[in-house]
Amino acid sequence: RRRFAALAIFLGVTLLYYASNPRLPDGYKHHVYVADAWLHGRLWVQGYPGHYHDWITVNGRVHSPFAPTPAILLVPFVWWWGTALNMGFFSMVVAGLNAMLCWILLMRAEVGPRRAALGTLIFAFGTVNWFTAIIGTTWFLSHLCTELFLLLALIEVFGRGRAWLVGAAFGFAMLSRTNVAMAAPGVFLLLVHRHAVRSSFFRFFDGRAIGRGLLFGLGLAVPVGIELWLNEARFGNPFDTGYGKAAEIYMSGKQYGWYNWHYIPQHLYIAIFKGWEYVEEFPFLKPSSEGLSILLTSPVLLYAFVASRRDATVRLLWLSTVLTAAALVPYFYQGWVQFGYRYLLDALPYLIVLAAMGMRDRGWAPLLFLAEFSALSNALGVYWGKKLGW
Repeated sequence: RRRFAALAIFLGVTLLYYASNPRLPDGYKHHVYVADAWLHGRLWVQGYPGHYHDWITVNGRVHSPFAPTPAILLVPFVWWWGTALNMGFFSMVVAGLNAMLCWILLMRAEVGPRRAALGTLIFAFGTVNWFTAIIGTTWFLSHLCTELFLLLALIEVFGRGRAWLVGAAFGFAMLSRTNVAMAAPGVFLLLVHRHAVRSSFFRFFDGRAIGRGLLFGLGLAVPVGIELWLNEARFGNPFDTGYGKAAEIYMSGKQYGWYNWHYIPQHLYIAIFKGWEYVEEFPFLKPSSEGLSILLTSPVLLYAFVASRRDATVRLLWLSTVLTAAALVPYFYQGWVQFGYRYLLDALPYLIVLAAMGMRDRGWAPLLFLAEFSALSNALGVYWGKKLGW
């Protein structure tokens, strides 16, 4: 029955995403051209549309500065369909798969069937996942792939706890968006806690924890090794991801560096305080391309704050969330041409578990109100995203 339910969630969410944007825009798909290059024995790209930006040129060859996981996933599909592959539809499929994995994770976290179902609906339609899935450009697919592997890592943490699998899944999340690497200590400590044989603080330092640490590192070494090899082969330096060259473009005219505390206020403003813009046409509320407050797009996630912090699982999920945020808010860029605050997605797999835990023993009326408000807000974002051609 659970397998049937998981398949139904995957198909149902994917079809609803498709119904939200059946035109399937296929504007920016850098990852497809990277996968095509690999299939033709190249590490540099060619044949892409002239209006594409965010490439970098090194030694006269054009490369992608984007992390490689999305391109790795695309390889078999590009092998079959070539660069004609519609990455927008691929993004919807990945997002539908993420909704299925979210339900599996919540069931393993033992929040109860009803809250697992509601949490899955919130994850799919009450957050910027909906907008991200139906737009499906290069930047948004990177977020979806990050979610995919973080969900897989957490499913294993709340399941059998095989440390090497957790490390490998988390590593491929890092190869989707590098900033999520900051949460590695939180995820590892959560793994140790969930499978410890004793309850004292020293469970994090005993022989079992050390063994899990070695296996976690072994799993992590596989995707990290792929990244290091790609960097060495492309740029002659295993630690050069291409962002250094990209910085020459992105940081032009900026007073501060790539990471600086001066950027924190702009992130907090967008993520917490940025409101709707009023327009004199239906539906009268319009989002700014800079973003929109999480409190307006997904207020139902506030339930994460009422999850019992006496539970070590809750504390460690919050640690992972805070560490992820710590890698984002000093960043010079808060996103652009987006609905909501898309960087939320890098921490959403932790937050959705916290929110589902916070729903326990709470009244259904306020919960359903906030869930419906979140879904309507994101439906409005989907409407404007299509109308404005985002």
